[in-house]
Amino acid sequence: MIRFANALAALALLLMAGSHAGAAAAAEVLGTRPAHLSGDLPAVPNDAAILARIWAPDIDEGYVPQGVTVADGALLVSSYRSADPKVGSGPCRVARIDPASGRTTGRFDMPGACGHAGGLAYLGQGMLLVADTRKLYKIDLARALAGQGDFVIATLALGGDMKGSLAGFDGKSVFIASFEKDADKARGFFLPLSLFDTHDGAVLTPANASRILAVPALAQGAAFDRDGALWMTFSNSKTGALKKLDAASGAVLASYDMVIGIEDISFDAQGRLWTVSEAGTLRWSRWSHAYPVLFSVDPARLR
Repeated sequence: MIRFANALAALALLLMAGSHAGAAAAAEVLGTRPAHLSGDLPAVPNDAAILARIWAPDIDEGYVPQGVTVADGALLVSSYRSADPKVGSGPCRVARIDPASGRTTGRFDMPGACGHAGGLAYLGQGMLLVADTRKLYKIDLARALAGQGDFVIATLALGGDMKGSLAGFDGKSVFIASFEKDADKARGFFLPLSLFDTHDGAVLTPANASRILAVPALAQGAAFDRDGALWMTFSNSKTGALKKLDAASGAVLASYDMVIGIEDISFDAQGRLWTVSEAGTLRWSRWSHAYPVLFSVDPARLR
């Protein structure tokens, strides 16, 4: 009995050690820690589903991360610069990040008219969509990262009730939606990709949408999975959620609690979902959580 008890105790110690090692690995954050933050990241909802963490770029310069997309294996993050809680716009920037190392491998500044850069969507063939609140930019990514000045291929303005608070791409249509506190006003718009080839400089209205979808309030990001389901994030300073929606009806199929300030989302080739939080940026440094981190999520582990 004594030997059996000792064996059980040893096994328990091994399991505890393995658990601590796994937790330590999960807690590792790649990239450069913002200078104003110290200590470990706080526990957040659905921590167990998080696979990797990377400090969001340019936080020390006052940039607030917004858009996220995966482009040919790299992560792209759009941000605007503001350290003032009362100022929600500023110069916009897009950074490219290596998901394996967390290193920023390139960046470019958006045209001066861009003020928020709330959403990103990779359209394929080297083309990137940047959604600003009232403008959509189609960008030649290689030219932009090479520092060439003619990287904007087309610009479309948004009029009426149409806003570009976020962006997604289902392989055929661009999806944009508005961040609204009132759910009765929140709408998503499917836009034919051909609009960027024939309407450069035009002002789009809801009449240009091939389909309009009612979405929940506080929308921040959107992405389509391999099966065509629409995933969206919703957040403010006190709440964060990830929801799976029926892309045809807008019906919520599943809902998961997430970190406050969660922003845009994008799926990679392995089916992992990448996202970022603006909580803990210089602009939002007084929120209850500080989590200015790019992170990937395993959808199968969400609870």
